[in-house]
Amino acid sequence: MSCLSWNCCGIGNAATVKELHDLTRRVAPSVLCILETQVHKARVEQLKGTLGFDRAFAVSSTGRSGGLGIFWNSNNIQIDILPYSQYHIDAIVKEGDSEPWRRTCVYGEAQVQERHKTWSLLKFIKSSSHLPWACVGDFNEVLHQSEHVGVQEHRFSQMAGFREMVDVCGFCDLGFEGRNWTFEKRVTGGSFCRVRLDRGLATDDWCSRFPNASVRHLTAAASDHQPILLC
Repeated sequence: MSCLSWNCCGIGNAATVKELHDLTRRVAPSVLCILETQVHKARVEQLKGTLGFDRAFAVSSTGRSGGLGIFWNSNNIQIDILPYSQYHIDAIVKEGDSEPWRRTCVYGEAQVQERHKTWSLLKFIKSSSHLPWACVGDFNEVLHQSEHVGVQEHRFSQMAGFREMVDVCGFCDLGFEGRNWTFEKRVTGGSFCRVRLDRGLATDDWCSRFPNASVRHLTAAASDHQPILLC
């Protein structure tokens, strides 16, 4: 199976929806997660047919901030939605007769001073389940300074909180294929700030179950974030 995750920075215009449609047709993911939808949940869930899925669940944005959606086809996969928030959707995934595992779609708190809430949330999820677990999305943070090229480098204290959460949850970074960054913006002077904000993390038991898992950085024009595909 494959899971596609994309911070689309809003799906309020036709161009973004078209690119999302073209993207899902091209890579045919088993599960699609979109982040920072910036619209009401009903508008997100209405896209399921357009995107080629028969099931959808979404969390409304708060004004123009946040919002998430997850899509899947019930004939291929069973997904049971667990507790969720404006910044995550937690779910149990089951394929056919195989054993279930946990998949969390994450949009990290955008405000630096509030980001500890995201790390606390993930540590709580870890404590509440012993299933193999994969966590994919936009964490809004880096693990290493080398993952940020350009101005406004991340402070060590910011990275330390992220690293501590990764250690407590027993995550390993699934790595990537493709460009070194997933977020890009042009800054003063015409140069670029390029950062690896989007990634896949998984526990050791999940990695043992899926030893050939890989993450690919794709490309998209409608957002300053690039989609990531976990296979």
